[in-house]
Order: sequence, then structure tokens, then C-alpha cells
Amino acid sequence: MDERLFLTSHLLSVAGVAHGFSLRTGGDDARLLAEAASIPRGISTVHQVHGDRVVAANGKEIFPATERQEEGADAVVAFEAGEAAGVRVADCVPVLLYAEDMGAAAAVHSGWRGSRLSIAGRGVRALQHVAGADPARILAVIGPSIGRCCYEVSAEMVAQFRGLFGEDVAGEDRHLDLRLCVERALLAAGVPQERIEQLAGCTSCDIASFFSHRRDKGRTGRHLAFVAAG
Repeated sequence: MDERLFLTSHLLSVAGVAHGFSLRTGGDDARLLAEAASIPRGISTVHQVHGDRVVAANGKEIFPATERQEEGADAVVAFEAGEAAGVRVADCVPVLLYAEDMGAAAAVHSGWRGSRLSIAGRGVRALQHVAGADPARILAVIGPSIGRCCYEVSAEMVAQFRGLFGEDVAGEDRHLDLRLCVERALLAAGVPQERIEQLAGCTSCDIASFFSHRRDKGRTGRHLAFVAAG
């Protein structure tokens, strides 16, 4: 069992950005994780609903949902130094964004519904829209989530995602590579390939390190992915 509270990314660590993808040991305790990562103003989260609404850390709406959804949001943007944004996951794809030119950051929760709506790309555009960030200067890290190895979906869903993100995002076995879909949404939003990092780890396979909603049939904990503005 890994006794660390969270995993970190090479790209964000080199840039000096406080961030993390929590392990089972860290869970989704925002106060504990903020203290461990030396984030003085805490981590702002939101009620997540598997949509594509984007809000600021103070709750102000940046982009409304493109489809009807429950009250809530699935991407949070932090602008002020020492302020952090976070999202909770347990198989869905967590994405952390950091605009090196502006110091703004965003945390994105991208499940299959959010991925279908390219919410990771909306996170990039939110940093452009509100902070004036250049997508070519954004660092993007895709955290541990359910892998292609374990994510079998319907034939209809396979066809839909192939149409959106390319034939190779799923095989004949109907296993979908959700992280590849998210990466392609980031590329389409203007983030260069060399500024995108994927952290290894399938939440369904690795029971020692990760919670998994699918593996544990809904009776499980949550991870917190967080990133601070600088």
C-alpha cells in the first residue's frame, strides 16, 4: 500500500505548481490534502453532476451547460494565488490545467457524459475566456481513471465516441479508452501534445491504490484531484 496521500505530475512539478491526484490514503479530504500540499487558501470544489458547466472557485458561472443538467458543475477555475480548484472522482477522468502565462488553474471532472461534451476542452477555453490564457502555454495532466482494460461499454456508445474522437478510441471488444478521448479534446482546444501528460494507473485494476465505482458497484470512496493558481 502506497502511504503517500497523492500522486504528482512531472509537468506541473517542474513548473512549481501545487497539485495532486489523491490515493486511497488521501481520499477526498480537502483540508488534509490542502495542508499536505501547502495550499494556504484551501481547495474549492463543487457539486458534480456529469455535465459541462464551468464555474470559478467562488461559484460564479463561467460557461453554462450546453445540455439540460442538474444544478452543479464539473469544472472549477482558480485565478488567485494560493487558491486551488478540485474535483472528486472514482473511475471518471480527472484533468488538471495550468496556464503558465497567467497563473490560472482549473480542475475538470470528465466522465463519459462530460467527455462526450469535451468538458476538458471547455476548461481550456474557460482559462482563455476569463484569464486571457494562451492554450499553447497551458499544461494539462490527465490523472488515473478507469482504463481501457476495464471499461467495457455499449456498442452504441462505442459508435458515438468513435464518431467524436476517432476509430481507435475503442476496440472490437467494446472497451473504450476514455483518457484518449480526453487527450484529443485537449488537443482540439489548442493544447500542444508535448504539454499533455497522462499519469499511469487504472482505478479498477489497482485496488490497493484506488477507489473504483464500477469495480465496487457504487459502494466506494472518492479521490480528489486538485491544482493551485500561482
